[in-house]
Parts: sequence; structure tokens; C-alpha cells
Amino acid sequence: MIQIAIGEEGSWTIIDGLSVSAPFKNCVCYFEQSDKEIVTDKIEIFLKGTPAQISAGVSTIEQIIHRSFLNSQGHYENPQYLRFQMESGGSYFYAEFQQPYLTTNAAGYSTHYKGSLVLNLFYKRSNSFYGALETLPLTGKNGTDVTTGLNIFNCTDYVATHGSSVLIKAADLVSPLPSPLRIELVNTYATDQLKDIFMGIYQHPTEDDEDLFFYNAPDLVGGSTIVNAGAINDSYQRLTWSATTWTSLCSLTLTLDLVDALDGHLYRPFMHLFNSHAYTDLYFKIALQRGIYTIFQSEPVYSDPSFDYVFLPPISIPPNQVLREVLPHSLDLVLYAYKPTAASYTIDIDQLQLFPLDYAANFQGFFNMAQNNLFIYDSFRGLHNVRFSAAGSETVSHILQGGPLMATPGVNNRLFFIMANQDNTAEKLRTATVTVKHRKRFRIL
Repeated sequence: MIQIAIGEEGSWTIIDGLSVSAPFKNCVCYFEQSDKEIVTDKIEIFLKGTPAQISAGVSTIEQIIHRSFLNSQGHYENPQYLRFQMESGGSYFYAEFQQPYLTTNAAGYSTHYKGSLVLNLFYKRSNSFYGALETLPLTGKNGTDVTTGLNIFNCTDYVATHGSSVLIKAADLVSPLPSPLRIELVNTYATDQLKDIFMGIYQHPTEDDEDLFFYNAPDLVGGSTIVNAGAINDSYQRLTWSATTWTSLCSLTLTLDLVDALDGHLYRPFMHLFNSHAYTDLYFKIALQRGIYTIFQSEPVYSDPSFDYVFLPPISIPPNQVLREVLPHSLDLVLYAYKPTAASYTIDIDQLQLFPLDYAANFQGFFNMAQNNLFIYDSFRGLHNVRFSAAGSETVSHILQGGPLMATPGVNNRLFFIMANQDNTAEKLRTATVTVKHRKRFRIL
């Protein structure tokens, strides 16, 4: 190892290796070897110099410890890190330390004033080390291998530029372990503000096609298809019924190949309505069927008339783990509705999306984003905020549900985005620009 330092960016204290200076001589790291998520380590730090130099060195480390405490309370902006450099000119690797405290050797009170001291720095950390922040190339309908921000729309359909997902190719993600993502999303839509943001990730060793997640009106069996340029894919499916029992409205056939590609993952079906309904007693649920046999059905969810979309409960496709010695069987995805009144109800659906949940995070907004505002979610820091374009300032403006977002090495990682405005409308022509960064993650240096 070339160098070990502690502190923060712009204020590092080198305690071992290249450029170390008095009173710091060297150190020995005792990393806990464990499968626990949080581990407790110790570093022995050897100091040598004049009593005044040693006192100054102890004071420096105590200040770093105090800054770590203040940061954990939200009173200091920067976490405190261990920083390692393994070879000359090589990359740095980091571990944020938490709950640090300092002790000395039994004879420290006497050796301090004779020119030497051994300090024991104890701390807790995540059971990983992390590299520096790197930008990942993104591929989507509006560009290939883009690192400066890829444009997305709020829908995916036949239009060449309409894409609401971005792909991180397997070859472009280099990390021994799944790595935390930093998502930077700029609201580029001028018509109205952005409130809620939904993010999900699908990971697969070979599959890189986004079409298997999006199903439009012609794909749905049941009801009637109505052409309208304002709908996603220029049409919607009108479903009308009057029964007061749970009623099958429409279904989607998942072929052998589709189930094979979707197998082993969790999804939250997202139903986009061409227009909001006005019913206050409407419920939906989803089922997986094979012919007349129901293999799985979800819990019901209420359809709020103030929203033009419905998130249905999560499902696995297929709903049970199979041997995988042959292809999993084809299935029908069936949408059911319930209402207690005998009146005739009508809903218009223009797209059903299988929103992936390999990793997922929802951001419920309480402070709307104007055009050119920047939303940031940093999974490594566990923080999110919005930066305002006019003043360059930032604030927390969303409640996080879920997270973190991680990218898995050796497979394709596709990120999906759904955005909704202050009126709970997910406009199909809403736009944003997305940049994705990550930190390589290691268990062993």
C-alpha cells in the first residue's frame, strides 16, 4: 500500500506511506473479517516527534473524529473517510467511518513526552470500500454511450425518441461488487412542474430490449381500441362494465419467450390512464392465470380519481420459483376491477408497464421542480435533494421510499423512470435529462 489518509476531500491527514510527515510515522489496519453489513475496525497509528508535534497530531485526529460526529447529526457537511492508495499514481479507495473514538497504549502518558505515542482509532463502517465517483455511459432512444446527459421522455412507444429507460451495458460497468448509483435528473419540461419521480432497475445477463416492459392498447385483450394522437402509441383501450363483483376487464398474453426474459424478477404493474376517471369507489387488482386457473392474484388497490395512473401491487413472473430445466410456461396477466354500485363505469388505458423492482426508489415530492431544476439521488451518501437552476441552491424536496439504487456488474442494467406533475398526471411528452454515476465497490482491497 502506497498511502493511507483520513479526513475529507481537500483536508487529508496522511498517516502512512508516501508523503507522511511528523509526527505521523506509519499505521497498521485491523479490518474485521465478517459477512456483516457493518463492521468494527481498528487502526494503530504510530506517532514520533517532539511532544509538541505529537500533541498537534493527536489534536488533528480528535478534530476529524469530532467532524464525523457532527456530520452524523447533520451539523457538518462532509463525512469523514479513510482513504487508501494501493499503488503509486493509482486510484483512491474510500470508507466512511462512523462512531469513531480514540485510545492510546497503556504507557502512552509517559511515552508521549519522550517522543513517541501509539493511538488506537476504533470506528464502524460499511463492510465495503468504494472508488471515486465515475460517470457511466448510457444508451437509449436518444443516444448511445452518452456520458453528458441522455434525454428521456415519460413514455416508451413507436416514436423514435420516446424512451423512458436507459441502459448501462454490462461491459461498461466495472466493479467487483454491486455499486451504488448517483442519479442526476434535470427537469427539461417547460409546460408544468415536476413533483413525483419513480425509478426502477432491471438486471439481466443478456437481455437489453426495453419492449418487453411496455404494452399498449392493441396488446390488451378486452374492450375496444380507440385511436387518439394524444394517447401513448396513439391509441387507448376503452373498458366498460356494470357488474358489482370483481370483473375481468382485459388481459395480456405473456408468451414463453416473455416469461423466460421476465423470470426471476419482481415488477410493479403501472397502468397509465388516457384520462382520469371520476369514480370514488373503484378498485383494481392483478392476477396471473393459465386458462381458467388462477396462479396468483394481488391485493386490491384503490384507484384515486385525482391520478391518471395506478400502481398495482408487486408481482413476480412467474409467481413461484421454478426448476429452470425447461422454459417457464406462458401466462396471462389479467386486470380485475371492483365497484359496489350497479352503474356503468368506463376507464381508458393507453399503456400497461411492468415496472421493474430489482432495485427501486420512489420520491414523493412536497416541493415542485421547475424547468431546469436538478434532482440528485446519491445512494452512496444516502441523500437526495433538488438544486434550483436560478440561484444554484439546494433543498430536500422529496420523501424517499425504497432505495438504494445499485448496479450489478457482469449484467445489463436498465433504469426506468416515471415522472408525475403537481396534478398527479404522468404526461407522455414530459422530458428530462439523465446522468448516472457510480462508485466501484470492493470487499477486499
